[in-house]
Amino acid sequence: MKKILTVCFLLLACIFAIPSTSSAQETGFLTPGESTFLYMDTRVLNETYDNEAIKFVLQRDGILRLMSRNGAHDYLSFTGYDDTNAGIGYKIRKIYTMFPSMHFFEIIADRGAHAKNCGYWIIGKKDGQWVTYVSLDSLAAMGYTPGEWHQISTALNSDATGRFILTSRHEYMPPGAQYGYQRQFAVDLQLQLFWDQNAQWFGIRRLR
Repeated sequence: MKKILTVCFLLLACIFAIPSTSSAQETGFLTPGESTFLYMDTRVLNETYDNEAIKFVLQRDGILRLMSRNGAHDYLSFTGYDDTNAGIGYKIRKIYTMFPSMHFFEIIADRGAHAKNCGYWIIGKKDGQWVTYVSLDSLAAMGYTPGEWHQISTALNSDATGRFILTSRHEYMPPGAQYGYQRQFAVDLQLQLFWDQNAQWFGIRRLR
């Protein structure tokens, strides 16, 4: 009887020691290059993706379009989340995963001298079709409050760990402040984004 109990205990120990296959298998990110800001005089960004020549075009109405370089195919469009495109600009850059090697486009939209955020997207292809993997709706599900005043910034692999950190902050005037240069910033949300190999989609976790 004692031997049977010992064998059962060892079997249970082995079962619980096996890592769960349902947990996310996260892929880290490489340090990206600089963003290109489409606004005013700079309105076209030529790029390539999957050996196809593509372009981002900022129209006069403030809508950003992703299309084939020759204009024959119109893939995606982007507009301000708060229903106005007055003074909007779009920062666009490629971001790359480590293993496996994949790349996506990150787009951050803002407006005004203080760069109020009005849009966020991560896009790429899935099964040969352009899709939006992350948007402000995704961030809202994690506590972001669209429509309120925020700035969004991201840091990829800044600490050499491959982490993708998104930070939302708002500005405020401290007691006694009278001038704009005295304004300060407070972080109101910080998220980690990652590529989930199991789900083949982006995952998000809240850090603060």
